[in-house]
Amino acid sequence: AVTGGKHTIEVRRRGKGPVYFNTWLSYFTTEDFITKAGLEIKVQRKYYRLVRRQGATADVPGGRGQALKQSRLVYDRQEVADLGKLTSGDLVEIELEIESKNDYEYLVFEDPKAAGLEPVDRQSGYTGGYPSVYRQLRDDRVAFFFRTLARGKHSISYRMRAEIPGRFSALPTRGSAMYAPELKANSDEIRLGIVDKR
Repeated sequence: AVTGGKHTIEVRRRGKGPVYFNTWLSYFTTEDFITKAGLEIKVQRKYYRLVRRQGATADVPGGRGQALKQSRLVYDRQEVADLGKLTSGDLVEIELEIESKNDYEYLVFEDPKAAGLEPVDRQSGYTGGYPSVYRQLRDDRVAFFFRTLARGKHSISYRMRAEIPGRFSALPTRGSAMYAPELKANSDEIRLGIVDKR
């Protein structure tokens, strides 16, 4: 534990040869709302309520080549802001928008889940599409492992279901390089309320 004030770190060598050293500082904050931060990589998290669109259909070929109307499961996304309300049973899509200033390898993004939400998918594994990422579902968070991440903006998402009524907070999404922990970023915190279905 480091107390407040000025401190000096001294490195001494005995004998001959080069001296290698590394330092880093780990700390926590007591502020009520944690804001996003990051330089070389940035992450922004958005919550969306998924509302089923009624009457969505598509033309599909029938058994004799005729055109048939088939119902489609289509959702409209409604963004949920900080201090927003969800109803128990709501389907929620969580989108992570990642911005990278350079090409990187071996990155991990961990998204802590709000306590009143549970993941829709039950199995970890690789997600389809680009970027290809390994998603790992854990009790308290969802982790995304990138083998490579090209410079630019990327988006990954997953779905949760609102279940337990109450007021909850999802701590910020944390991103870092697995073998260079000084490369890191975090998103904003989000606070949500879940109410019972009437």
